[in-house]
Amino acid sequence: VAVDSRGEIFLVPTKEGVGEKTQITSSAWRDRYQKFSPGGKYLAYVSDEGAEEQLWVAELSTGERRKLTDHDSYKAGSYAWSPDSEHIAFVAANILFEVDVASGRTTELAYNENRGFNLSEYSADGRWLVYSRSDLDENSEVYLFEVASQREVNVTQDPFRDYDGVLTPDGTHIVFRSARDAGTAHLFVASLSALTEDPDDPLVKARDEEADEADEESEGEGRRGGRQEDEAPPPPITVDPDGIRERAKQLTSGEEGVGSYFLSADGETVYYTSRDDDGVGLFSIPIKGGDSRNVASGSFSDIQPTKDRRTIFFGRGQGQVHHMSLSNARTEQVNFSFSVKVDHRAEWEQIFEEAWRVMKFRFYDPNMHGKEWDAIKAHYKPLLAHIGSYEDAHDLANQMIGELNASHVGVSGRSSVTMDREYATRLPGIELEAAQGRYRVSHLYRDGPADKEWLDLEVGDFVLAIDGQEIRAGENYWKILNHALNDYVTLRVADSPDGANARDQRVQTETSLRNIQYQEWVEGNREFVESESDGKIAYVHIRSMNRSSLAVFENEINRFWNAQGIIVDIRYNGGGNTDQQILDILERRPYEYWNNRWAAPSSGRRPRQAIAGPKVMLINARSGSDSEVTPLGFRDLGLGSIVGNPTAAAVIATGSYRLIHGGSIRTPGSLVVSYDPTKPHNHGINLENYGVAPDVFVWNSPEDEIQGFDRELKAAVDEALRMLAEGLYQYQGSGG
Repeated sequence: VAVDSRGEIFLVPTKEGVGEKTQITSSAWRDRYQKFSPGGKYLAYVSDEGAEEQLWVAELSTGERRKLTDHDSYKAGSYAWSPDSEHIAFVAANILFEVDVASGRTTELAYNENRGFNLSEYSADGRWLVYSRSDLDENSEVYLFEVASQREVNVTQDPFRDYDGVLTPDGTHIVFRSARDAGTAHLFVASLSALTEDPDDPLVKARDEEADEADEESEGEGRRGGRQEDEAPPPPITVDPDGIRERAKQLTSGEEGVGSYFLSADGETVYYTSRDDDGVGLFSIPIKGGDSRNVASGSFSDIQPTKDRRTIFFGRGQGQVHHMSLSNARTEQVNFSFSVKVDHRAEWEQIFEEAWRVMKFRFYDPNMHGKEWDAIKAHYKPLLAHIGSYEDAHDLANQMIGELNASHVGVSGRSSVTMDREYATRLPGIELEAAQGRYRVSHLYRDGPADKEWLDLEVGDFVLAIDGQEIRAGENYWKILNHALNDYVTLRVADSPDGANARDQRVQTETSLRNIQYQEWVEGNREFVESESDGKIAYVHIRSMNRSSLAVFENEINRFWNAQGIIVDIRYNGGGNTDQQILDILERRPYEYWNNRWAAPSSGRRPRQAIAGPKVMLINARSGSDSEVTPLGFRDLGLGSIVGNPTAAAVIATGSYRLIHGGSIRTPGSLVVSYDPTKPHNHGINLENYGVAPDVFVWNSPEDEIQGFDRELKAAVDEALRMLAEGLYQYQGSGG
């Protein structure tokens, strides 16, 4: 089996004591995505040797390596061998190519503007390619592509997402995954030829079963008789696209979708990953339909079946490779170990080159924000000679990337030096100030460790000792809390510095007060809004644009559904990806009541999860990314007024790309623009380096911060009350 580690590819024996390890590649460059040719003569892989990602092949008998392609582009593992090992089809830059393995001659076959092609395989006769692609309406279909004529045939023809197509070995059916069943990915199979009879007719089924039994008996006789007949050439593929959507038959169903899958050698069984009541596992189902079977439990990643489909290799755990016999589900780990020599200076160059290349091909703006990207690389690369650590390599790459003046970018990785954590500070949930030669409690965090009904502790009390060690003003009491033996610490407190009414209080400490401090801040803001608005206006804060914060927001909208207005505070929110859900809730309007005879008149409003009154969104310069997308959508949809100061101007949809040493680079690949039907493609303002301005400008001055006065929040309350007084929302109710 071929494995890669730190950019090197090795062949390792699958059985202990049988065979030896072989190193296929050895350099500071990154070699990966290896695939054996069908005949086992070659190993193809992707390498950035020479600072460009290209397809390479290694001849296993001689060790000779050759670069096959010369197309400067980002390449992943989206390539497939032809059955005769003479060609490789691959996808790069939204283009489908085919390269001749012997000559390296590359032919461009097709282009798809919308994300290119998801390549699956060649047909058994090598004349067709199977892939899925999305059209300009974002509809994904499975296609057969005839290489010689460059003719494309849609073999799914469904408005829902169809993908991951695979031909049966005899070339008569296409198996694929589809979201046409309630949006869940399930397996379907369709005959490529028009049906001449009803496949569900009991007589047809009986005849087919008899034929299958006869074929099995004939094959058995052949094996017992020792006949070694030449394998018949695969029959030509015939496609009748008319009516193929109706010919598709669903194989799997239920709430749990299908992950990866493959077919048995005879094409009669589909093996797939999914989940049942016992957890994740590998399952099988007859291609003609029927009940599924749990083959084996556990996770199965990157499944690679052998040519005879009797054994599979798969990943499980951290870097582990296993193999399993499909006949008895016996699983064994492939045990191997090898050393990889790392030339640090050469690897730093590879990291630098890959960071530059990843940004070149994955950055959302092909014009690189107007920068000469080649010239920037030439400017920074000579500095490689002066770095001495991986941190230096990261910093150099980040200096280069910083020339783009873009957000959501950066190279990072583990530190070269690991530091053990020596202690965890125990926090009792109080703040202390020096007073009269002692320490006095200046603040007690609401719902914190020390805010319990069984504790006799309040602001103004003096702390005389911690865990039996006396403390006086000016002494470093953190030394005690840094090395507390237990979770509980004993505070010796008194009403006065001389020890009046001294008492011991056992407090169960925390190692972080972040959430407690946050909740106290939110509740303080809510109380301020309720007081200033006389209970008319509700207040919610969205901490982050993630699922947990969305759940809190939904719950609070349910709580405040009958408020006369609301302030939605997204200050200090670093972003995420829940703008659609938040705006969907905020733009809802009541339309009916289903009012029970015995219920109050306010009962039964539809929808309940909505705010009928004025809405104010509160922003500041620390509202970033998706918490900038949200207020711009809030404004464009006319949902209310925005108060505060301009947002951070850092909006790109980003992802992460893993580097050779285990570090990563953030790669913003998607443009984020406003919707403007007057502009080409409906693309309006680019939100990167834009910043959403408020309708009412206000900011908290340093003096406000010192005095604990939230001027921004006060302005938001005033704006909500002003809007409510205008009567534009036609609100009637009890409020509060």
